[in-house]
Amino acid sequence: MDAYVSLDETPGVKVLRKFPQLNDCDVGSGNDIYICGDNCRNRAVSGDIVAISILSEKAAAYVYKCNRLREDKRKDRVTKQRKDRLARMSSEVRAATSSGVDSVSESSGADASEQSNVTTRSIPKVFGVVVAVISHNTDRVFAGVLSSSPPPSISKHRLFLESLKKPVLWFKPLDASIPFMYVLADDVPASLRDGPRHHYCTMRMGAWLTTEPIPKASFVKDLGMRGSIEVETQLILEENGVCVVPFTPDVLRCLPKSPWHIPPIDIRSRTDLRSECIFTVDPSTARDLDDAVSCRALPNGNFLVGVHIADVSYFVRPKTSLDREARKRATTTYMVQRAYPMLPSMLCEDLCSLNPGVDRLAFSVMWEIEPQSATVLSTWFGRTVINSACKLSYDDAQAVIDGERLSRAAACFEYLHGQLVSASSGRRHEIESSIRTFYGLSKAMRKRRFDEGALSLSSVKLSFELDDSGAPVDCWPYAIKDSNRLIEEFMLLANMSVAARIEASFPDASLLRRHSPPLQRRLDELCQQLAQTGIKINPGSAGDISKSLEEITDPDLRFTVEEMLTSPMQRAAYFSTHAIKDKSGYSHYALNVPLYTHFTSPIRRYADVIVHRTLEASLAVHGNHVISDHPLLPRYYSSYFPKTSAKGSLTTSLSKARALLIPNSKAISAIAHHCNLRKDAAKKAQEACAKLFLVNYLASMEPRVDIPGVITSAVVIKIGQNGLSFTAPSFGVDGTIYMDRMADNENCVVSTNSCKWKLHLWSVESAILTLVWKTTLPNSVDDLAESLSALVIDNTGHSIKRLDCHGTAETTVESLHIFDKITVCLLPETNPPGLNIKLVMPSLAR
Repeated sequence: MDAYVSLDETPGVKVLRKFPQLNDCDVGSGNDIYICGDNCRNRAVSGDIVAISILSEKAAAYVYKCNRLREDKRKDRVTKQRKDRLARMSSEVRAATSSGVDSVSESSGADASEQSNVTTRSIPKVFGVVVAVISHNTDRVFAGVLSSSPPPSISKHRLFLESLKKPVLWFKPLDASIPFMYVLADDVPASLRDGPRHHYCTMRMGAWLTTEPIPKASFVKDLGMRGSIEVETQLILEENGVCVVPFTPDVLRCLPKSPWHIPPIDIRSRTDLRSECIFTVDPSTARDLDDAVSCRALPNGNFLVGVHIADVSYFVRPKTSLDREARKRATTTYMVQRAYPMLPSMLCEDLCSLNPGVDRLAFSVMWEIEPQSATVLSTWFGRTVINSACKLSYDDAQAVIDGERLSRAAACFEYLHGQLVSASSGRRHEIESSIRTFYGLSKAMRKRRFDEGALSLSSVKLSFELDDSGAPVDCWPYAIKDSNRLIEEFMLLANMSVAARIEASFPDASLLRRHSPPLQRRLDELCQQLAQTGIKINPGSAGDISKSLEEITDPDLRFTVEEMLTSPMQRAAYFSTHAIKDKSGYSHYALNVPLYTHFTSPIRRYADVIVHRTLEASLAVHGNHVISDHPLLPRYYSSYFPKTSAKGSLTTSLSKARALLIPNSKAISAIAHHCNLRKDAAKKAQEACAKLFLVNYLASMEPRVDIPGVITSAVVIKIGQNGLSFTAPSFGVDGTIYMDRMADNENCVVSTNSCKWKLHLWSVESAILTLVWKTTLPNSVDDLAESLSALVIDNTGHSIKRLDCHGTAETTVESLHIFDKITVCLLPETNPPGLNIKLVMPSLAR
């Protein structure tokens, strides 16, 4: 490894954040930077801020060649096995498959990868090497397993092994992108030193010297034996740095004393909207209600629409213990069985949550909207007091959209003459009317957004039903309804409006959210791959991709293409406007808007708290109307807006408001970076938890006759030289099936008839995977009859008749294309949790 350079003495070095897996990153110029191998990575890990030196063309060619040579050596064993298998193939099989085998045999040799235009690897344009770590990822705690034997890659470092003066243990992280570590044996509890294979713990990565091939670690926590949902969940939380410890007494002392009511001075300093018909729409299980909506018809035919967000910043004041803890956690992490909150429950479930029938402090954004085109004519911002009339679920709102009446189970209230009373039939009718108005406006707004170039890509999110013990008893893909989209449109509008407002007030000190364009090389490769199947995707812009998707009329095919298109997309990220000088870099690619931020979820996102403080400072100086060239901040000021100034409790100069409420530019950049890390970690934890519960759910399902797993349909989304990638939308599972593994082990194929399927050869040519199978029938007619009497049940509950094969032994040649449907068998493995995925033959999907 190389020593890190001094950045002060090294001009021209690019400072970048490495993304997970350390493969590619956005350099703001439309190219990837390829970090080729461990030496070029130079001791950096995911989440580190690093300095990268761009390699010259000659140096890049040398590094790339060396890396490819290492890859070729790893492939030599597989290539030799293919040649041996081809040599052993009998003349009988050759005759049975005639010309099909001839074409296979020619492309099964060592040069097969050069013949396939599907898997020919394009060479990246820009290569780099990490020359310094600017700042380490603060969450350098990793979960894994200990071993007393060094890994093979370390055994060759004789001098390093001889330099170890004390006994050490070797730590293998679960995350394959994290290197092995060593830890002093005396620092590890005795019970773990020679513990069982699946006993897991967490380690904190320490110093990584240039003279050592791996870093040193320190012991953190014993997690126990793998297998149970409890231990696996703890493993996921630790692996992703999710804070699960209770809030400290210092933090809890920052909370108001209970019972708490809004002080009269705060009510007087805000706009009182308690008599307005305001309500919430959330998932039925939601307990932290941080957004509410309102809609009122105006005499001029327009509508006064409001989005009202919990005023968390009122309770979480800067530079307090509560603020420091919220910043540290940065986000609420939602696991399948519970949530790990950013704020104490007194705030997130009570004082900040916009529960029905209680007075709550809020930040409100209101618009006068013309109904035909859903155009915003004027925008108002203010600090308010509201009283939610009703808590609705998405199902409740959907029922109203579908023409039904509001459920009687939904308790409704209204504020009359300063008193809270049960809602009259008129108020319930007003809520129903508002939902229908919202629905009409949201459809027009959504249509305009996509007409103007927005892009939305679908993905599968699983929902689970748990029993009293917390075990999954049912699983299904979460369905997005019109009621979800209704709320989404107005939350997007609020976020865009607030982004325009705070950027206009504090152009060099705003926390915004940007979405960089996709990685162009990956997108171009994918579009070329899709073009070979007859699907034309124009990669020019988000709008061009969206229009191309509209041409796909088959909904299943479109869903699959959308999922494939997520691969080259980059993640959206928070940033400080001070850090990016060119405003074109502020834009959000998928939404196709110049300015965007997060404002609508301050109970569960610290970034939103910072945005609220910035908006508070803007209100303190400019009041509730700011004029700019942004279309959401028009000059026209509606006469139907509240007449109060709503400047809040702070009325002061711009510089003083900024000093009191807004961190300095360097601090905002640090907050943005930390929020990005924690948001990505929370997402990773949520996905891992969903997979954990899926594995346990599949394991709990009754086995189907002689099929050791769950049969489901899948779609081929990629064909490589040695395998195919697929997606199984019923369970949100993506995976890869490797041909050499099926050829080496016939148990990698699940048969749905009485034949035994053995893969002999395969080839890839022009995006077509050709498979040569040898099938044999069972020994007796009775075995065949018993097998044919069985049925395979998929996860939808439909029975599928088994298919038959004829003859005592035969060779079958089949071809697979991208978007072909196949059948796979999901075999859950609970210790450690995972899915073993096998191809089902003959396929039940074709």
